[in-house]
Amino acid sequence: GRRHGGESKSSVEPLNYTTYLGLVQLLSSMKCLSRTDPTDENSPHQHDEHFFILIHQVFELWFKQFLFEIDSIRAIFAIPESVNHNMYAIISRLQRCTTIWRMLIDQLELLETMTPGAFLEFRDYVTPASGFQSLQFRIIENKLGLTDKSRSVYKMNHFTDQMFTRRVQAEELKKSMEEKSLLMLLEKWLENIYDSITSLDFLNEYKLGVERFIDHEVEKEKNSAKDENKAASLIRKKFDKMINKNAYDELLSNNQRRMSQKAMLAALMISIYHEEPCFHEDYQLLYLLMDIDSLIASWRRMCTTLIIYKTSLNTVLPLEKHVLLVQRQIGSKQGTGGTGGLIYLNTTLR
Repeated sequence: GRRHGGESKSSVEPLNYTTYLGLVQLLSSMKCLSRTDPTDENSPHQHDEHFFILIHQVFELWFKQFLFEIDSIRAIFAIPESVNHNMYAIISRLQRCTTIWRMLIDQLELLETMTPGAFLEFRDYVTPASGFQSLQFRIIENKLGLTDKSRSVYKMNHFTDQMFTRRVQAEELKKSMEEKSLLMLLEKWLENIYDSITSLDFLNEYKLGVERFIDHEVEKEKNSAKDENKAASLIRKKFDKMINKNAYDELLSNNQRRMSQKAMLAALMISIYHEEPCFHEDYQLLYLLMDIDSLIASWRRMCTTLIIYKTSLNTVLPLEKHVLLVQRQIGSKQGTGGTGGLIYLNTTLR
């Protein structure tokens, strides 16, 4: 008999746990470079390098799964009429995505079991490799909707000119930039929702609600020392940028907003009326996307480079923690991947 694409039984390994998961290839991908004695190629590897590599390989495996989930969601959104029918699948997969990122953040605690000294023992062997060079993470950014306009000039130039010079990587990265991102597909979906709600003049209702809110704020400030007219003016100015199309379009052109006014209003409408049955699932979807955005922001600020160290600063907010770890361990030295180290991380954090 024949099996597996025409190969004979004798040439195919029996299907079992090892062959199904490809464990021979997977587990043999670990290649430590360091030596306890740099002058002796037969000396053992530095102990913690094995741990360091494994942690980052696991990151990449979960990136692969995250991309798999996001691609499936994008495929559904690409056919607008299929979104409602597949809402359960979308929400379930987004929930999985949030769980993946929470786990990746928790996984950083494992890296904190490695002392600064242990990392320094093999750091020179790591250079110039850096987590900044993760192709999958850059593709995740692109497929979610990050554009060059949202990157710092340094990151944009380094990103395109120096980081991914291999043809296959460059082509894969370019393809992810040219495809419709989840943000673009979400924008179209929200616009369709806004157009479909004909029984409610949401924009007018929202304007009236804003005016009532401003009047309430002015009334509260009447008996205080504050200038209520100035406060009301500032509030009006803030909301006008959301309500006035010309003002909103200016924000779009300056990259201060990422979605059209119509899409923004639809998201706002869903948020305000989320207890209405027709918006239950839509709100859950948006909430999960906000969760993912926050989780990735937290993770990337902690993992912009591979240099993560053990620290006793356990009371520091997670978003600031990696910057302080780098400051403690390498000061103002250049990062392993050629970044500006602490200066670059502070720029990313801002």
